[in-house]
Amino acid sequence: MGKLSEYRPALAAFALMVAMAITTTALSFFVGPVCEELGLGRGSFTVYYSCLTASGAAAIPVLGQVIQKRGLRGIMAISSVWVCAGLFLFSLSGKLWMFYAVSAAMGMFGTACVSLCATVIVQKAYSGPRASGILGIVMSGSGVGGMVLSLFLPGLIEILGWRWGYHILGLIWLCLGLSALTLLGKAELSGGSPQHGTPVEGMTRAQALRSPKLYLLTLVIFILSAACGIQTQIPVVLSGYGFTTAQVSAMVSFFTAALALGKILQGLLYSRIGPQRGGCLIMAVFAASFLLLRSPMAVYPALTMLAVGMGSVTTLMPILTRSAFGSLEYAAVWSILSTASNVGTLIAAPLYGMVYDASGSYEPAMTASALGLALSLFLLYLCFRKK
Repeated sequence: MGKLSEYRPALAAFALMVAMAITTTALSFFVGPVCEELGLGRGSFTVYYSCLTASGAAAIPVLGQVIQKRGLRGIMAISSVWVCAGLFLFSLSGKLWMFYAVSAAMGMFGTACVSLCATVIVQKAYSGPRASGILGIVMSGSGVGGMVLSLFLPGLIEILGWRWGYHILGLIWLCLGLSALTLLGKAELSGGSPQHGTPVEGMTRAQALRSPKLYLLTLVIFILSAACGIQTQIPVVLSGYGFTTAQVSAMVSFFTAALALGKILQGLLYSRIGPQRGGCLIMAVFAASFLLLRSPMAVYPALTMLAVGMGSVTTLMPILTRSAFGSLEYAAVWSILSTASNVGTLIAAPLYGMVYDASGSYEPAMTASALGLALSLFLLYLCFRKK
């Protein structure tokens, strides 16, 4: 029983990441039904994704400091109820502005919030290489949740309608959030190893803000997140190569599975060879994936490498943050970098589409992503080089 209790924080964090799939993967299944019934344009409707991301990016620095001072449990409880209420309000919406307003409010305790909480739980409940391995498994929760939701949600929406679909997602979010709170219980989140009395060490937020490492890592995570903007364009890229709808669907499913598995393998890699060397390897793979994706003949290897690279945002960067700044005020420091991640995603996703509109091809954006990732390798070297 004692052994099982050690993994309760990890299970709590995993439940949060499964819930995150609701505000990422699951919401995409509502675009067609909602737009068709309400007579909305898909482009204007999907702006509410940007509202979710933008409000989350704005809230993260504040949430990080609140978590640092008052702990995780209060924020987790608010998120459980807040996002559940937001999903119920989506079901009552009949105008475009209603979706925008609800998503802007919901985003404050949505995707970015639960990702921050899950990361902080792992980094403060476990230490050393063990934390790296556990984080990889925990971060795969969003992929697992996305795959499970993809199996039943489209059919459920078709049978019951999109309004009931939002109701069910709200209840699932509430159940997962409360389950995470129950699993976490009164677990020690000191950042050290309670069994051996390891003291908590590291920089304060104020000290981190004076460190060049923080700004180098901010640039690295911004570049990584911006490169991930290609994810929203993958089906279009594949269709442009002449693949059928069924083939594209199979390829996207393969990519989603590779994304989940890649996070687990990354955690194991970092626990074996360390996050600095492992991170350089993963970023090199990420950069190469964009070069391979330019060829229809190398689609599956490219998607595999792309999935592994994308997983670095939620696996590598939290580990590097702890390596650079310790656990003393981890939540407050990581929230700064997490903001850079959200901003990168917010900016890059529409930019990929703009580049295509201007040039008629995704190749310029892919080349820019590969060059940016090569730059991030150099920045990572500067950050952790021995003086």
